[in-house]
This record gives sequence, structure tokens and C-alpha cells, in this order.
Amino acid sequence: MTWTVDRLTEALAALRIHRGDSTHLELKRAAGGLPQSCAETICAFANMPRGGTIVLGVDEARGLEVTGVEDPARLAQGLAAQARTAVNPSPHVEIETLVVDGRPVVIADVVPLPLTERPAETRGRAYLRQADGDYPMQPHELRMIEVQKLHADEAVHYDRTPVNGQTADDLDPGILADYLSEVRRSNPRLRDEDDAAILRQTGVTTASGSLTLAGLYAMGRYPQGEEPSLTVTAAVQLPYSASGGRTRNLQDFTGPIPALLEEIMDWVAQNVPTVQAYRESGHMRSVPEYPLDAVRELVANALVHRDLGPDTLGAGKSIQIRLTPRGLFIVSPGGLKNVSVEQLRSEEHAQAAVNQRLYAIAKKLRTRDGDAVVEGEGGGLRLVHRASARAGLLPPALDDTGVQFKVTLWAPVRDGETAPRAGTSSGTGSVSGVPEQVPALPDMSQADDDGAAAPTPAAASAHAAAATTKNGPVILAALAQAGRPLRFSELRAAASLSPGQVRYAVGALLDAGVLRMNGGQGERTTTYELTAAPAGAPERPTPLLDPVGRRISTKNPA
Repeated sequence: MTWTVDRLTEALAALRIHRGDSTHLELKRAAGGLPQSCAETICAFANMPRGGTIVLGVDEARGLEVTGVEDPARLAQGLAAQARTAVNPSPHVEIETLVVDGRPVVIADVVPLPLTERPAETRGRAYLRQADGDYPMQPHELRMIEVQKLHADEAVHYDRTPVNGQTADDLDPGILADYLSEVRRSNPRLRDEDDAAILRQTGVTTASGSLTLAGLYAMGRYPQGEEPSLTVTAAVQLPYSASGGRTRNLQDFTGPIPALLEEIMDWVAQNVPTVQAYRESGHMRSVPEYPLDAVRELVANALVHRDLGPDTLGAGKSIQIRLTPRGLFIVSPGGLKNVSVEQLRSEEHAQAAVNQRLYAIAKKLRTRDGDAVVEGEGGGLRLVHRASARAGLLPPALDDTGVQFKVTLWAPVRDGETAPRAGTSSGTGSVSGVPEQVPALPDMSQADDDGAAAPTPAAASAHAAAATTKNGPVILAALAQAGRPLRFSELRAAASLSPGQVRYAVGALLDAGVLRMNGGQGERTTTYELTAAPAGAPERPTPLLDPVGRRISTKNPA
């Protein structure tokens, strides 16, 4: 995609809001020429499923300020030379120069190598990306790529692997009874089959009577006895301090999938902070900072879709959950398969089970509250996005490295607080660890200087979504001033923006749940309206907000 000044400006604004974490964008000041570390970054991006972008001429230490470079042509030639001579196989790199406020910036899009050509190496080492930079690939990660290459045209169903010595007698009796009942209820063809036949035909056991890995993981009394890496570890991670004590409430979760999901959600409910919110009746209540329905969906996805191959399960790779001041992180072994991050974010039906047999079994399982472990409709991440928007949170981050998948629910940041640092600067010019003010989730138990109630979570969500795009505030202001739904052409005229600018900003606001679209995509009669303010709200002046969402007092000084 061609870069423009607007696109770069919006990308930098999003980085500030997301507290400086980006798996696919590397910023370097390049004041003294081309950094030698660019070869490692090009190599890492070439090994990523989506590639990545290097931007030269942006200073992390000065709040992601565009500082420009002295000799853009020389830097562009240097990047091309590094890609061609220092990385093997050489990835294709598309390089262009932008001028931002009179300062030239060099941008290089690294196109990912085809799977059959990975891994790329530089100086004899292969690299991958994480949010905090490039890291050398470990032996098990290299083996995972080789396995993916061998079976690019041939699916390997690790969840069907027999577990020697484990039979139906090793299944949890209660879960098994509920499973058999649900299979008979939902599948007329199996209604009259005996238990053993149902277990065999649904992939819980093999023809010889051994449990499959899917059957053991889904319903076994103690799956971790055979496969310790099926343990899930969760902890509250504290900021660095001289007194130590980096974590608290560290817990290992064991058992079959329904028990794992229940116990992990109990842990999350006990450990996430709470905020005060208004009920419809006007009374206050405490609610978790993170929407628990979104967390449940993400945990269930991680449990069912984690990689079960020998280079993850056999290498001791387990699901990790960390609750930090910055957010809730869920890291699952193995990358996405047969689906992209873009498809997961889209409104289209995106469904691709990594473990098809395990997924089919899990759809028949329920937790103790009677809810299905997974719904099986392929729209779970859309639920997560909507729930995050309703809670006033930034959109969740989805990061796929090909060997690991990480989802981040960003924590709200209150008025006057600075986002916690992701880490210390590595000196590579990466964007990790940039302390920035981000859109706030106000404490609704407090009143502002005018004595009025503080903004609601929906208002915080609106402001957060607006801040992620340059023209978001303009769109919101145009709709607020009109006081009614507007057609696309009316919105263009009211905002004085180009069709592309309106389309981009409206898309982001729709994704965040701040706008509602009435009608079909591309239809002339389709209108857009605000959803942040409830219908019938008292008529009062719209509060003025500063760039991080704080109310600007309109009182005259005494």
C-alpha cells in the first residue's frame, strides 16, 4: 500500500494511543546514517506472515516526532542493499520517500517471503518480530516452519494423535455424560449409537480404543499428566521495582478444557481492577475494567486453537496469561492457520479451526454455568471488539508471528495518568516503551469542575476511536452539529473532507461502535449516526475535551 502523509500521521497517532507497541512497524531516527540493525529488522519482517514496515526519520525519544533524515536517497539505497546482500533469501522491499512538514522520511515495506522460502537469515541467524523488537528464532520455532513447509499442501491433524495408555476410563465422568447427551440431542444420526461408537466416530477415541489428544485435552480427568504443556499459567505482573516481587497471584491451571475455562475466568474476575459505572436506574455499581465476555471468548479461543504439534507441546510451550498495568495479554503457542489477522478483524465470517476435531468436540461441551465452551459461529473476535468499544477500551491488538499468536486487551488509563512503559529502550530505535498520554476512561464516581457528571464509557470510547484517525474528531463534530443521521454525501460536505478521508475515518468509528450505519454498504440512502450519546439524553452543551479526553472547564477565572 502506498504511504501518504496522512497515513503516516495516523499510524504515529495510533502508536501513541497503543502505548508504542507495534509488531509490524519499526521506527528509527537514523540521524547518523543507516542503522546496522536494519538488516535484522528486514530479516524478521521477511519471516512474518504479514511482513512489516521500517520508517527512517522518526525519533522515539521525542515522542515519535518526525525529525527527518539528511540524505534520503542514500538511506533508500542502503536499505535496498541490505535487503539484497545481507538477508538470504532476499525479500522484496518497496521503498519510498515522504516529505512531512519539510522533513524527508524514508519508508520501506518489507514483503513477507513465501512460506516455502522461509526462514530468511542474516549473518547466519533467522529473526522474528515481537512488540519490543527483533529476536533470534529458537530451534523449536525453526522446526515449526519446516513442518509448515512440509505440510503446506497436506494438513497434519495433531489433535487426532493417539495417546497410548489412555482410554475412555480416563475421561471425566460428568463431562463425558454431558457430552454424550449433547451429541445424541444434536445429531440424529448418532442418537441410537452406543457410547463407544459415539466416542470413536466423533474423534474422542481411536478405532483401537485409545484416547486421541483431542479427547484427552477436552474431557480427560487430568490431561496434564500425559502432556504437561496443556497447563495454562496466569499471573499479575507488577511494574519493575527495587524491592523485587515482579509477580503475584501466579497460578497454574490444569484439567480438561471446560474446567480450565471456568477456573481461568474465576481468576480473571478476582484479579482485574474494577471501576464505578451507572446502572440504568442511576445507581452506581462496580464493574471489571475489562469486559468479561470478551476475556472469556479470548481464553476459549486460545484453549481450543493453540498448536498441539510436537514443536510446541513437546517443547514445553503452554498458554500464558498476564495481567499488567498496560493490559491483559493472552499468548498462545502456534500462529494463525488458514486465516489472517485482517480476516479476524473484518465483519465477514472468518472461521478456520486449527484443531478441527478438538473444535468439533468443544462445541458440544458446556461449563458449569451452562454456557457452551465455544459457539462455533466464527464471530467471536467481533464480539471482543464490540465489547471493548462498549467498555471504552481501545481496540484489542492481534499479533501473529507465525509461531505464536498474542491478543492484548488494553487497560484504560485515567485522567492525568501516563501509560506505563512497555520496557526500556533497547537502543535500536524501536517504538517500545514510549510513555504517552492516551484516551482516558474517566472515574464516573467523580464530578468535573463544572459540577457535571464525568463522561460515560461510551464517550470515552468515542474519543478513543476519534483519536485513532486524524479526521475522526471532524466526523464526530459534523454529526453532533447536524443532530440527525447524515448520508455519506452530506457527511462529506459537512466535514469538508475527500471521499477517501471520510471513508477511512467512518470505518474506524464503525469498528469502535461509535457510529451506527443505517442501510447497506455503498447505497446512496445509507445514513450514519452517533451511538455514543443515548437517545433522549438531557439537552446540555457538549463538553469540550482536550486531546486526551479531559474536560476543559468553561468557567471564567475568579
